Formats: sequence, structure tokens, C-alpha cells
Amino acid sequence: MNTGIRLAADLDAISREEIERLRAHNFTRLVTAARRTPAVLRRWPGLDSVHSLDRLPELPVLTPSALADGCPPHSAEFLIDGDQPGMVLRSSGTSSKVKMMYHSWAFNEQVSALGARGLRATLPEPPRRVANCLYGAELNGSFLFTQEVARLLGARVYPLGNVTSVAETAKMISEHAIDTLAAPPGYGVDLLTGTPPDLLASMRTYLYIGESLGASRTAALTAALPGLTVRSLAYSTTETGPIGYQCQWLSGNDHHVHEDAMVVEIVDEETGLAVAAGEEGEVLVTPLSDTGMALFRYAIGDRGRLSTQPCRCGSQASVLTLLGRARQSLNVDSETVSADQLMSRLARLGITDPADCQLQVLWSVNRYRVRLLLSPSTPADITVDAVVAAFADTVELNQIVTGPRCLGFTVEHVERGDFERTERGKVPTLYQRTVTA
Repeated sequence: MNTGIRLAADLDAISREEIERLRAHNFTRLVTAARRTPAVLRRWPGLDSVHSLDRLPELPVLTPSALADGCPPHSAEFLIDGDQPGMVLRSSGTSSKVKMMYHSWAFNEQVSALGARGLRATLPEPPRRVANCLYGAELNGSFLFTQEVARLLGARVYPLGNVTSVAETAKMISEHAIDTLAAPPGYGVDLLTGTPPDLLASMRTYLYIGESLGASRTAALTAALPGLTVRSLAYSTTETGPIGYQCQWLSGNDHHVHEDAMVVEIVDEETGLAVAAGEEGEVLVTPLSDTGMALFRYAIGDRGRLSTQPCRCGSQASVLTLLGRARQSLNVDSETVSADQLMSRLARLGITDPADCQLQVLWSVNRYRVRLLLSPSTPADITVDAVVAAFADTVELNQIVTGPRCLGFTVEHVERGDFERTERGKVPTLYQRTVTA
């Protein structure tokens, strides 16, 4: 990389003191680069007084909406050194406005290097043949990220994308002895649980990205292929690049933080102030780069908690545990409902995993129908009346399913493959669209 950023070859092999030194050096490089660009300095007027990491909380929180408003082509206020060559990506906009990210080529190299470093820590043996089934269009970065990581790891990659049918991908895996699948959870679980095991005899590892896999889907994978290693490809966002990675001891929602390349803060969602060590709150991320876009204290839309207790792998890098989305909501006929509200009420009925349910609001002109889809892992005796009773003390949920514009509410027990997905393969807990007769 042609930058002044220094990254550890193996973050898990260095001391806490060396991690802190690298992070401080890279933070200084970021601040210096931001100050030399007038438009960026105007965007962050308090940056002149931020001389070290301990002063970072003096800067305001950057919301997704504010980032979207300041992204090209509307503004160049986040672009270090102005409009340089590189890659343009678009965030999915699932939690806010669409954001157009102008990443420099040097920043893109840093993203790829972090992804490869993370997988070296994740897998005891590097993958040999990788089926890349991520979404590969519409300015989406995960597909290209997977391609680059596979290249850096010395693997052969099969760029299938998620538009290739499950049957065709299974055939490729069987014929080419592919050992690793990289895919969003919806596609990956469909493939690995719906394909005869003999066709997947070569499969060793499933790498997911883009959303949480969830306990029930993990259990379904383990039941279908008992010897399969299931790990996060990376905890990453389009805006920031890789934030975290899993060692061989971590799984599920736990990730080590790439602390030489990212500053992660946990703050109270209402006040924006830091929470006590080990407490949960909103995740803020500051990518450390002296090129690309300057994003200080970016609220990525997740909740989590940080632990600095040493991991069993011996790494001194902090562990971030993800606890769901922050402020994930749906607006229905002037009522706003959050995913947290939905899950807190469904928990009364024994449903605790967001991957096991999907609340759909289907509009027809100015009226709508509501469907609550439940996976086979949920209690089979849950009825409409039971759900309405669980919603009764929440004004928003109750109004959505009983209000005058609601044409009907159903509770349906279906296979996970029947849940709606976004174009990029994600399975949202809250889903809304207009339907035709």
C-alpha cells in the first residue's frame, strides 16, 4: 500500500503495547491527512484540537444520514485529497439513506489485506477452492472483496454470484471439489441444508457475511453437515471496510477488532457518551486511513459490547460482541416499529432469534396486509391471537396489526427459504413493499 499506514502482519502475535503504538501512529496519519484537505477540515472543525486518540470523543457522532448527505456527488466533504481514482461502492441503505462511498485504490488494498489477515486467523488451513456466491452487481463490494481475499490467500476462486441457482452451485462444488463457500446466510443455508450431502463431500468451510447467521440457522447447518466449519468471513461494512475477524475460538457474533486499522467505541444510544467497560451500547467506528474518506466516529447501526479480556487464542486484540441492529425500524401508516420491539414481544412466545421470524407489511394502494413468518425452529402452536396478545401493550405494533388500514394479519409457519430477501441476499427482520393485485 502506498500510504503511511502500518498494519501488523499478524495482529494476534503482537503485544497490547504494540497494538496501541500502531493504532496511535495510524490515527495520527488519519488526522494529518484530514487536516491537509480544506473541505474535510471544514466538515470536522473540531479536528484542530484532536491531537491524540483520547481526544477523539470530542468530535461529534457521524450518523448514516449525515454521511449520505455529504457523500459524492452531493459533496466532497469526506474525500481526503479530493476526488482521487479508486472504487465507488453503494451501501444497501437498509437502515438509512443510500450512501455512495468513494474508496481510493490504496484504501481498497488495505481492505483486502485486512480481510486476508482475518481469514488466516480464522481458518487452521487456508481455503484451496472458494465458491464466491456473494451478490456481484449494483456497486456492491462484498463480491469483489471475496475475490481479492481469495487471491491473497492463494486460493482458486469460482465467481458464481448469488444469481446462480443452488442446484448449479452444488453441481460445481461436487465436480470441482470446492472446499469453501462464501455466501450470505439465506443462500448459504439453502444450499448446504437442501443439497444431498454426497454432493458436498468436499465442503469444509462456510463463510458468511452481510448479516448475522443466527443460532437456529447455525444449528441447521451443523445438523446437515456435522463436520462443517462455520465462520464469519469478516465483520465489515461498505463504509468502513473490515472491522473485525474471528479466530479459531470465536464464532457467532464475537469478533476480534482490527485495532491497528479501526477505533471502535461503544456509546449510549441516547447521549452519545461512552459506556462503562463491558457494557452494551451503540457501535461507533473510525477507520484509520490516510486516503479515501475521513469517517470519524461513524455510527454503523449496530449495538455491541467490547471486552479486553484475553481470548483463549492468546490474541491481545479486543473482542467485540454484536447484539443486534441499533434503531432498525419500519414506518407503517405513521407508526414506527423497531426490530427490538418486535423481538421483545415475540420472546414472550419463545422466539428469541431474529433469524427465525420476518414481519412483512404488504401494501395495496393505501391499505396493507401483515404477515408474520416463523421458521420451523419456532413453537408450532403460535397463533394470531397469541401474537396479538403479545403485541397488546406496545402501541405501535398493536396499531399496525389492528389499525383501520390493516386488511388482515396472519401468522405463517414456513421454511426459511420462504422469507423475503433483499436483492443482495440479506433476510431482513422487518420487510415492507407494495404488491399488485
